[in-house]
Amino acid sequence: MKDFENIKVQPDTQLVAQVQKEFKLLGSLKLYPGHSLFAFNTKTAHLRKVNLKKDVMLGMDGSTITKSKAFQEPDTVYATALNAKNALKKILKSFIQFQNQSL
Repeated sequence: MKDFENIKVQPDTQLVAQVQKEFKLLGSLKLYPGHSLFAFNTKTAHLRKVNLKKDVMLGMDGSTITKSKAFQEPDTVYATALNAKNALKKILKSFIQFQNQSL
């Protein structure tokens, strides 16, 4: 029994780093009926439709409250649109406006 008292246990640094991750709200978008959320990766120039994680809660008066969440990826711009073609138009328009403002 005394052999176990001399052994010091070191915490695994990888596990400690995973525990210390924090999630914070970076922003929100209004998703209109019929629209979808699209993600445009600026490094690879790839546009894709985002699958949303939906959370359903029960309110105090018995009504259901639905909230959707998407995890943000690095170097990605998000836009809501009816289809991929319109999403690409919106994203390109915002890039052009940003370039004109920075000049």
